[in-house]
This record gives sequence, structure tokens and C-alpha cells, in this order.
Amino acid sequence: MKKYKILLVVRWPIGGIRTFFRYVYKNFDSNRYHFVVIAPALPEINFLLEDLGELDLRYISAGKNVGDKEFFRVVTRLIRNEDFDLVHSHGFTAGVCSTLGSSLMRIPHIITLHETLGDGRFIGLKGLFKKFALGVILSMIDAIQCVSRDARDNLLSYLKVLRLFEWKVTVIQNGIEIERFLTSAVRDLRQELNLPQNSFLIGFLGRYMPEKGFSYLVRALEKVQKEEELPKRPVLLSFGPEDGFIREERENVKRMGLAESVCFLPFVSDVGSTLKGLDVIAIPSLWEACPLLPMEAMVSGVPLIGTNCIGLREVLKDTPATVVPAKDSLALSEALSMEMRNPTTAKAREFVTEAAARFQVKERAAEIEKLMLKFLER
Repeated sequence: MKKYKILLVVRWPIGGIRTFFRYVYKNFDSNRYHFVVIAPALPEINFLLEDLGELDLRYISAGKNVGDKEFFRVVTRLIRNEDFDLVHSHGFTAGVCSTLGSSLMRIPHIITLHETLGDGRFIGLKGLFKKFALGVILSMIDAIQCVSRDARDNLLSYLKVLRLFEWKVTVIQNGIEIERFLTSAVRDLRQELNLPQNSFLIGFLGRYMPEKGFSYLVRALEKVQKEEELPKRPVLLSFGPEDGFIREERENVKRMGLAESVCFLPFVSDVGSTLKGLDVIAIPSLWEACPLLPMEAMVSGVPLIGTNCIGLREVLKDTPATVVPAKDSLALSEALSMEMRNPTTAKAREFVTEAAARFQVKERAAEIEKLMLKFLER
């Protein structure tokens, strides 16, 4: 059986993309696939390589502080100098940087889009040209995988030229490794952080970027604390990397007088135990493509409060999760208060079996492999 050589192009090997790699590619047979990963030398790349340690994989650094133009040159040169059977790019920038090389060498190219588009990307005449160019470039790619129906609709609404190539656009939703969440032990966060036993632990896990809505969650916490006769003391535990707008968020928390109620904690690579140590997971996102955190929380049996934003609403549909409007701190505070007074823990635990069946990654990984083999076996 031929062993296929697959180039994985990643501009930003962080967050959901890194987790996608861990969940999906670990299901591929190392006897059948040799993967070459090209990505900037960010600290997160070490976690990614550790996650994929069982695969036949080689990492090529694109540089530590590489810009988009240099990344494009590095990727194009690599594709021209080595014999690849398929290129699988991740994200818009990685896809654009991979298109010229794969087209010149006539190598099949699949792109997985882990984000959605918004008006902020396309401002003025320059933005209109950028939008048109992006649509044209993506139309040259053999297959475009969107990770949710919401993400597909978003793509086609912004890049209308792709409607002429709609047959190239497919939806394969994200999934997770359910075993690590079903079997993980409970992390005793109260003892570990020396918190009172009557603390109500609200969890936020993610990067400190505007689209994650952390500031709305902080304002919601402020409103909850003003309520009288609270049954417990609300404490926000925020787990995230030291990047993005974390400095601004820290300053905002201090300015609001919430320093004793908000704990900024390090990023955790294996979140299963941490999730089970929380009373509720809050996801105040403004937009998503197909987030993994709500899947992980539901398989862990932890109550969840999320917004009705694009992408997230699709994951939360027909689940016990509480859904509130995006950018609505008041509604979020009311949901947190209700969860504190009337916990939905029992409902969350009852849903675990269904959540595990719904979000199992093995089926999604098999669909992605089938899509790849469609081009590899030609």
C-alpha cells in the first residue's frame, strides 16, 4: 500500500487549530501517511508536536517572527522542492499561501476553515478588492471544508464568487476525543486555589480576543455580585495563554474592583479534569466557527451557558445548555444567577451519553480522510 506524503500548512498553530490537529490526525494510520507540518516556531508548536508524537511526522519551522509574505515564500518553496501527494492547509492565510505552489506543481489542495468572516476584514475599496481576491484564490482550491453549516453560510455570503464553485464547499463538523473527558478525574480547584467551599466557580477557557467576549462576562459577574442574599460567592476562573489582550483585561478587572473575584490562571493543555472542577462553563463569544469547548463541557457533564452567536448556536442546539443573546451582559448575569440558585448539574450529567455520541471525533476524522483519499487515489 502506498504511503502518502501530506503537507499540513498552519499559519497560527494555536487554540482551536491545534486542538483540531490533536483530535483529528491522531486517528490516521501512521503506516499509511507521512505528515510534514510547516508552521511558525511559536511556543504552542511544541504542544502540537507532542500531541502528534505517535504519527509519522516531520516539523519544518517557518521562522519565529515570520510575516505573511515570508510565510508565503517559505511554503511555496517547500511545495516546489519536495514531492507531496496532497496539501492540507488550515485557515484563510495558510490556504492563500499554499495555493500558488500547489497549483504550479498540480498537487491536490484541501483547506479547512476554522474561522468565519466579518465586515472588519473588508473595509473600503481595499477591502472590496481583498474580498474579491480571496474568493478567486479559494476557488482555485480543490476542496473547501467548513466546520459547521453556519460557517459555510457565512463563507458563501461574503465570498459570493464561491457560489459558482459551491460543489467544492463541504461541511464536516468538528468533533472531540470523548474518552479523555469521560474518564478524566475531577480537579479540586477550591483546595488548589485555597477558595472557600461556598465558592461558585465560573469557568472561562480561551484566548483574550474581542470575539471571545470576556469583557461581557466580567460585566455580568459585576452585576451578579450586586445581588442580595446570594447562596454562594461567585468566582471567575479564567484559563488562557499569556497573549492577546490579557493585559487590558487584567487592568479592566482591577478598575472594576473585581480583582478578588477573578483569577487569571495558566493555559491547560488537558482540560478534562479542569472542566469537571467547575460549577458552570461560560462561553460569551461574539462569533465562532464550530467551537470545541462546549462539546468538551457537555461530554464532561458540566452545566454550560453560551451565547446565540454564529457557530456556537449550532453546537448548543437541542442540548441542556442555557443560551443567551451575544453582547448581553444582563442576560448573561441572570443566567449565572439562575444557575447558582437552581443548578442544572443533573440535566448536564444526564446528557453525557447523548453528547458523547453526537460529538465523537472518530466519525468526523473518517469523513476528512475520505475527502483526502478522493484526491489521493486519483
